[in-house]
Amino acid sequence: MEDILPELPELAVYCERLQEALGGARLSGVALHDPFVLRTVDPAPDAMLGRELVRAWHRSKFLLLEWDGGTLWAFHLMLGGRLHLKTTDKFRPHRGRTKFSADFSNDVVLEMTEAGKKRRASLHVLTDVAELARIDRGVEPLAADFTEERLATLLRQQNRQLKKALRDPELLAGIGNAYSDEILFEAGLSPLRLTGRLEDDEINRLHAAIVGTLHAWIARVRERCPEGLPVKQDGWRRDMAVHGRTGEPCPRCGTAIERISYRDSETNYCPSCQNDGRVLADRRRSRLGIQRRPR
Repeated sequence: MEDILPELPELAVYCERLQEALGGARLSGVALHDPFVLRTVDPAPDAMLGRELVRAWHRSKFLLLEWDGGTLWAFHLMLGGRLHLKTTDKFRPHRGRTKFSADFSNDVVLEMTEAGKKRRASLHVLTDVAELARIDRGVEPLAADFTEERLATLLRQQNRQLKKALRDPELLAGIGNAYSDEILFEAGLSPLRLTGRLEDDEINRLHAAIVGTLHAWIARVRERCPEGLPVKQDGWRRDMAVHGRTGEPCPRCGTAIERISYRDSETNYCPSCQNDGRVLADRRRSRLGIQRRPR
Protein backbone atom coordinates (compact mmCIF):
# COMPACT_ATOMS: atom_id res chain seq x y z
CA MET A 1 0.00 0.00 0.00
CA GLU A 2 1.16 3.54 -0.73
CA ASP A 3 -0.08 6.96 0.34
CA ILE A 4 -1.73 5.85 3.57
CA LEU A 5 -3.05 8.61 5.79
CA PRO A 6 -1.74 8.31 9.37
CA GLU A 7 -4.65 8.06 11.80
CA LEU A 8 -4.85 8.23 15.58
CA PRO A 9 -2.95 4.98 16.39
CA GLU A 10 -0.02 5.94 14.15
CA LEU A 11 -0.04 9.52 15.41
CA ALA A 12 0.04 8.36 19.03
CA VAL A 13 3.17 6.29 18.37
CA TYR A 14 4.72 9.09 16.30
CA CYS A 15 4.40 11.34 19.34
CA GLU A 16 5.85 8.80 21.76
CA ARG A 17 8.92 8.34 19.56
CA LEU A 18 9.35 12.07 18.88
CA GLN A 19 9.21 12.76 22.62
CA GLU A 20 11.83 10.07 23.27
CA ALA A 21 14.15 11.40 20.58
CA LEU A 22 13.71 15.15 20.89
CA GLY A 23 12.20 15.96 24.30
CA GLY A 24 14.46 18.38 26.15
CA ALA A 25 16.64 19.11 23.11
CA ARG A 26 17.01 22.64 21.77
CA LEU A 27 16.37 23.78 18.23
CA SER A 28 19.66 24.65 16.54
CA GLY A 29 18.64 25.12 12.91
CA VAL A 30 15.74 25.03 10.45
CA ALA A 31 15.55 24.76 6.66
CA LEU A 32 12.44 25.32 4.55
CA HIS A 33 13.17 23.22 1.48
CA ASP A 34 9.72 23.87 -0.03
CA PRO A 35 8.16 27.19 1.08
CA PHE A 36 4.66 25.97 0.13
CA VAL A 37 4.62 23.53 3.05
CA LEU A 38 4.47 26.43 5.54
CA ARG A 39 0.86 27.63 5.82
CA THR A 40 1.34 30.42 8.38
CA VAL A 41 3.33 33.65 8.20
CA ASP A 42 4.09 34.82 11.71
CA PRO A 43 5.93 33.60 13.70
CA ALA A 44 8.42 31.92 11.40
CA PRO A 45 9.76 28.44 12.33
CA ASP A 46 13.21 29.86 13.08
CA ALA A 47 11.71 32.02 15.85
CA MET A 48 12.07 28.89 18.00
CA LEU A 49 15.87 28.74 17.59
CA GLY A 50 17.47 28.06 20.95
CA ARG A 51 14.22 26.98 22.55
CA GLU A 52 13.70 23.62 24.22
CA LEU A 53 11.18 21.10 22.90
CA VAL A 54 8.80 20.52 25.79
CA ARG A 55 6.32 18.01 24.44
CA ALA A 56 5.27 16.03 21.38
CA TRP A 57 1.54 15.32 21.21
CA HIS A 58 -1.29 15.10 18.73
CA ARG A 59 -4.66 16.70 18.22
CA SER A 60 -6.93 15.18 15.61
CA LYS A 61 -4.61 14.44 12.65
CA PHE A 62 -2.06 17.09 13.60
CA LEU A 63 1.32 16.16 15.08
CA LEU A 64 2.28 18.89 17.52
CA LEU A 65 5.70 19.92 18.77
CA GLU A 66 5.38 22.29 21.73
CA TRP A 67 8.25 24.62 22.62
CA ASP A 68 9.03 26.36 25.88
CA GLY A 69 6.99 29.53 25.85
CA GLY A 70 3.95 27.75 24.39
CA THR A 71 4.56 28.05 20.65
CA LEU A 72 3.58 25.03 18.57
CA TRP A 73 4.62 23.44 15.30
CA ALA A 74 1.57 21.66 13.90
CA PHE A 75 2.31 19.12 11.16
CA HIS A 76 -0.50 17.67 9.02
CA LEU A 77 0.93 14.81 6.97
CA MET A 78 -2.09 14.11 4.76
CA LEU A 79 -1.61 11.06 2.48
CA GLY A 80 1.96 11.45 1.28
CA GLY A 81 3.65 13.27 4.16
CA ARG A 82 5.98 11.60 6.65
CA LEU A 83 8.36 12.62 9.43
CA HIS A 84 11.79 11.01 9.80
CA LEU A 85 14.47 11.12 12.48
CA LYS A 86 18.08 11.05 11.29
CA THR A 87 21.47 11.75 12.79
CA THR A 88 23.11 14.97 11.66
CA ASP A 89 25.98 13.19 9.92
CA LYS A 90 23.63 10.99 7.86
CA PHE A 91 21.02 13.56 6.85
CA ARG A 92 20.92 14.37 3.14
CA PRO A 93 17.81 16.22 1.96
CA HIS A 94 16.05 14.68 -1.04
CA ARG A 95 15.74 17.17 -3.88
CA GLY A 96 12.05 16.53 -4.47
CA ARG A 97 10.64 14.91 -1.33
CA THR A 98 12.22 16.83 1.54
CA LYS A 99 9.97 19.76 2.46
CA PHE A 100 11.29 20.88 5.85
CA SER A 101 14.07 19.95 8.27
CA ALA A 102 15.02 20.95 11.79
CA ASP A 103 18.33 20.40 13.57
CA PHE A 104 18.46 19.76 17.32
CA SER A 105 21.15 20.16 19.92
CA ASN A 106 21.43 16.37 20.40
CA ASP A 107 22.63 15.88 16.79
CA VAL A 108 19.24 14.67 15.57
CA VAL A 109 17.50 16.03 12.47
CA LEU A 110 13.73 15.97 12.05
CA GLU A 111 12.89 15.73 8.36
CA MET A 112 9.45 16.21 6.79
CA THR A 113 8.97 14.59 3.39
CA GLU A 114 6.06 14.25 1.00
CA ALA A 115 5.73 11.78 -1.85
CA GLY A 116 3.94 12.76 -5.05
CA LYS A 117 3.14 16.16 -6.52
CA LYS A 118 -0.06 17.15 -4.70
CA ARG A 119 1.75 19.22 -2.03
CA ARG A 120 -0.96 18.73 0.58
CA ALA A 121 1.19 18.12 3.67
CA SER A 122 1.56 21.24 5.78
CA LEU A 123 3.26 22.93 8.72
CA HIS A 124 1.50 25.56 10.84
CA VAL A 125 3.35 27.65 13.45
CA LEU A 126 0.93 28.60 16.22
CA THR A 127 1.56 30.97 19.12
CA ASP A 128 -0.93 29.35 21.48
CA VAL A 129 -2.75 26.07 21.99
CA ALA A 130 -6.03 27.96 21.66
CA GLU A 131 -5.19 28.63 18.01
CA LEU A 132 -5.77 24.94 17.30
CA ALA A 133 -9.49 25.69 17.44
CA ARG A 134 -9.11 27.51 14.13
CA ILE A 135 -7.96 24.41 12.31
CA ASP A 136 -9.49 21.59 14.32
CA ARG A 137 -12.64 21.19 16.40
CA GLY A 138 -13.20 17.44 16.65
CA VAL A 139 -13.72 15.57 19.94
CA GLU A 140 -10.82 13.36 21.04
CA PRO A 141 -12.19 9.79 21.16
CA LEU A 142 -9.71 8.62 23.82
CA ALA A 143 -10.29 11.55 26.17
CA ALA A 144 -11.81 10.87 29.59
CA ASP A 145 -14.88 12.96 28.77
CA PHE A 146 -15.70 10.99 25.62
CA THR A 147 -18.67 9.07 27.02
CA GLU A 148 -21.55 7.15 25.46
CA GLU A 149 -23.78 10.14 26.15
CA ARG A 150 -21.42 12.56 24.40
CA LEU A 151 -21.15 10.24 21.40
CA ALA A 152 -24.94 10.04 21.21
CA THR A 153 -25.21 13.82 21.24
CA LEU A 154 -22.61 14.19 18.50
CA LEU A 155 -24.16 11.59 16.21
CA ARG A 156 -27.71 12.80 16.61
CA GLN A 157 -26.92 16.39 15.63
CA GLN A 158 -27.37 15.35 12.00
CA ASN A 159 -28.94 12.35 10.26
CA ARG A 160 -26.23 11.02 7.96
CA GLN A 161 -24.32 7.87 7.08
CA LEU A 162 -22.42 6.46 10.03
CA LYS A 163 -19.04 6.03 8.38
CA LYS A 164 -19.07 9.61 7.11
CA ALA A 165 -19.83 10.79 10.63
CA LEU A 166 -16.92 8.82 12.13
CA ARG A 167 -14.52 10.29 9.55
CA ASP A 168 -15.69 13.88 10.02
CA PRO A 169 -12.83 15.80 11.74
CA GLU A 170 -15.35 18.37 12.95
CA LEU A 171 -17.02 15.57 14.91
CA LEU A 172 -14.35 13.08 16.01
CA ALA A 173 -10.62 13.61 15.91
CA GLY A 174 -8.13 11.26 14.30
CA ILE A 175 -10.41 8.58 12.78
CA GLY A 176 -10.04 8.10 9.03
CA ASN A 177 -10.95 5.62 6.35
CA ALA A 178 -9.08 2.59 7.66
CA TYR A 179 -9.93 2.63 11.36
CA SER A 180 -13.56 3.61 10.75
CA ASP A 181 -13.94 0.34 8.81
CA GLU A 182 -12.43 -1.61 11.69
CA ILE A 183 -14.55 0.18 14.30
CA LEU A 184 -17.79 -0.47 12.44
CA PHE A 185 -16.88 -4.13 11.99
CA GLU A 186 -16.17 -4.47 15.70
CA ALA A 187 -19.49 -2.77 16.52
CA GLY A 188 -21.41 -4.87 13.99
CA LEU A 189 -22.89 -1.80 12.29
CA SER A 190 -23.41 -0.97 8.62
CA PRO A 191 -21.29 1.89 7.28
CA LEU A 192 -24.43 3.32 5.66
CA ARG A 193 -26.59 3.18 8.80
CA LEU A 194 -28.12 6.60 9.46
CA THR A 195 -26.94 8.19 12.68
CA GLY A 196 -30.39 9.52 13.53
CA ARG A 197 -31.79 5.99 13.66
CA LEU A 198 -29.22 4.48 16.01
CA GLU A 199 -30.63 2.87 19.15
CA ASP A 200 -29.01 3.47 22.54
CA ASP A 201 -27.54 -0.04 22.66
CA GLU A 202 -26.00 0.47 19.20
CA ILE A 203 -24.38 3.71 20.30
CA ASN A 204 -23.01 1.96 23.38
CA ARG A 205 -21.56 -0.79 21.17
CA LEU A 206 -20.09 1.81 18.86
CA HIS A 207 -18.50 3.71 21.76
CA ALA A 208 -16.90 0.51 23.07
CA ALA A 209 -15.67 -0.33 19.57
CA ILE A 210 -14.13 3.13 19.06
CA VAL A 211 -12.22 3.10 22.33
CA GLY A 212 -11.28 -0.59 22.19
CA THR A 213 -10.18 -0.55 18.55
CA LEU A 214 -8.02 2.54 18.89
CA HIS A 215 -6.31 1.30 22.08
CA ALA A 216 -5.71 -2.13 20.52
CA TRP A 217 -4.18 -0.64 17.39
CA ILE A 218 -1.93 1.76 19.31
CA ALA A 219 -0.51 -1.31 21.06
CA ARG A 220 -0.20 -3.16 17.75
CA VAL A 221 1.61 -0.28 16.03
CA ARG A 222 4.06 -0.13 18.95
CA GLU A 223 4.67 -3.87 18.61
CA ARG A 224 5.03 -3.90 14.83
CA CYS A 225 7.24 -0.79 14.86
CA PRO A 226 9.42 -1.34 17.96
CA GLU A 227 11.76 1.57 17.20
CA GLY A 228 11.81 4.67 15.05
CA LEU A 229 8.81 6.45 13.59
CA PRO A 230 5.82 4.46 12.21
CA VAL A 231 6.37 5.40 8.57
CA LYS A 232 5.62 2.12 6.75
CA GLN A 233 2.02 1.66 7.83
CA ASP A 234 1.25 -1.16 5.40
CA GLY A 235 3.43 -3.32 7.66
CA TRP A 236 0.63 -3.62 10.22
CA ARG A 237 -2.50 -2.62 8.34
CA ARG A 238 -2.32 -5.95 6.52
CA ASP A 239 -3.55 -7.40 9.83
CA MET A 240 -6.86 -5.53 9.70
CA ALA A 241 -10.10 -7.50 9.84
CA VAL A 242 -11.93 -5.88 6.92
CA HIS A 243 -10.14 -2.78 5.65
CA GLY A 244 -8.32 -3.46 2.39
CA ARG A 245 -9.53 -7.09 2.34
CA THR A 246 -12.14 -7.12 -0.42
CA GLY A 247 -13.01 -10.68 -1.41
CA GLU A 248 -11.21 -12.29 1.53
CA PRO A 249 -13.18 -14.29 4.13
CA CYS A 250 -14.49 -12.47 7.19
CA PRO A 251 -12.41 -13.52 10.22
CA ARG A 252 -15.63 -14.13 12.17
CA CYS A 253 -18.10 -15.77 9.80
CA GLY A 254 -16.22 -16.54 6.60
CA THR A 255 -18.43 -14.38 4.34
CA ALA A 256 -16.49 -12.57 1.60
CA ILE A 257 -15.60 -9.01 2.58
CA GLU A 258 -17.34 -6.48 0.32
CA ARG A 259 -16.58 -2.89 -0.61
CA ILE A 260 -18.19 0.34 -1.67
CA SER A 261 -15.93 2.22 -4.09
CA TYR A 262 -15.61 5.98 -4.20
CA ARG A 263 -13.48 8.26 -6.35
CA ASP A 264 -10.48 8.26 -4.03
CA SER A 265 -11.28 5.65 -1.37
CA GLU A 266 -13.34 2.60 -0.56
CA THR A 267 -15.32 1.24 2.36
CA ASN A 268 -14.92 -2.40 3.42
CA TYR A 269 -17.43 -4.37 5.47
CA CYS A 270 -18.82 -7.84 6.13
CA PRO A 271 -22.39 -8.20 4.78
CA SER A 272 -23.25 -10.91 7.30
CA CYS A 273 -21.79 -9.34 10.44
CA GLN A 274 -22.76 -5.76 9.65
CA ASN A 275 -25.78 -5.70 7.34
CA ASP A 276 -27.93 -8.81 7.91
CA GLY A 277 -26.32 -10.60 4.98
CA ARG A 278 -27.19 -7.92 2.41
CA VAL A 279 -24.56 -6.56 0.00
CA LEU A 280 -24.71 -2.77 -0.18
CA ALA A 281 -25.03 -1.09 -3.57
CA ASP A 282 -21.77 -0.02 -5.17
CA ARG A 283 -22.61 2.47 -7.89
CA ARG A 284 -19.08 2.70 -9.23
CA ARG A 285 -18.82 -1.03 -9.82
CA SER A 286 -22.29 -1.08 -11.33
CA ARG A 287 -21.32 1.64 -13.85
CA LEU A 288 -18.29 -0.43 -14.84
CA GLY A 289 -20.48 -3.48 -15.43
CA ILE A 290 -18.94 -5.44 -12.54
CA GLN A 291 -21.31 -7.96 -11.07
CA ARG A 292 -21.52 -8.45 -7.33
CA ARG A 293 -20.62 -11.84 -5.92
CA PRO A 294 -23.53 -14.10 -5.07
CA ARG A 295 -24.37 -13.97 -1.40
